[in-house]
Amino acid sequence: MHQSTLLAGFLRWLLLIVVLGRVGAEDAPPPSGSGPVRNGSFHWSSTVQEAKAEPMGRFVTFAFGLTNVSDQTASILGTESSCECTVAELPSKPWVFAPGESGTIHVRMNIVGRFGTVTKVVAVETSQGIQQLLVRAKIPVTPAPFNVSPRKMDMEAARKDRQVVFKGGCAACHALPAIGRHGKDLFTKACAICHLAEHRAEMVPDLAALNRPKDAAYWRDMVLHGREGTLMPAFGKEAGGPLEPAQVDSLVEYLLQAYPAAGANAKPGESER
Repeated sequence: MHQSTLLAGFLRWLLLIVVLGRVGAEDAPPPSGSGPVRNGSFHWSSTVQEAKAEPMGRFVTFAFGLTNVSDQTASILGTESSCECTVAELPSKPWVFAPGESGTIHVRMNIVGRFGTVTKVVAVETSQGIQQLLVRAKIPVTPAPFNVSPRKMDMEAARKDRQVVFKGGCAACHALPAIGRHGKDLFTKACAICHLAEHRAEMVPDLAALNRPKDAAYWRDMVLHGREGTLMPAFGKEAGGPLEPAQVDSLVEYLLQAYPAAGANAKPGESER
């Protein structure tokens, strides 16, 4: 039973990767589905949406309505997108629909630093298989405020309230991707976006180069409470962050493995020899 469950999970994951790989390119042609679509138990208002971004806007949002038109219970099991900048919001996993029940999947695309036509794909795993949703944003080329980059604007907002990354539009990149994730997967979605970014900001520390003991107590305190007087927010639920206690435990366990206390310069996933 355990092996069959693992195999089923792997096959679902592989199918998601295949779906996203087929149409993940920016210039991918839209699939059929700009109008109502029936797929298994679900009737979708559309599976393709296009929107024009507001000048100087940071996000574009899309809404896909769906209804269980069968006489049996049906479920949305999860979602994966072709890019970290695009997030689908689900109220729960799984999201169970009784016969005749309707709901809306909201998709948010971060468009900071982008212009022109940007196309992204969200693969929705349902109890009947994979449903592909395509979102396309048309982003006007507009100058940023004089001498102020989006990063600087974010930094100024975080200096006033370091928890701002979990609120409003910022939540699409810093809070929503953490929902339901644990361990390495959680680190990749919630932490690497800042700490392992290709162009990591100067004030964001390199976790592999911290010149101090890094035991479980250190990581737990940092995750739960962040650091006052810096841009590091508190990820713990009680402090206004997105992480449940079990998620914090799994993240601490991963950090101990990825950044061993004995090796300040060890690379993620490697231990000292």
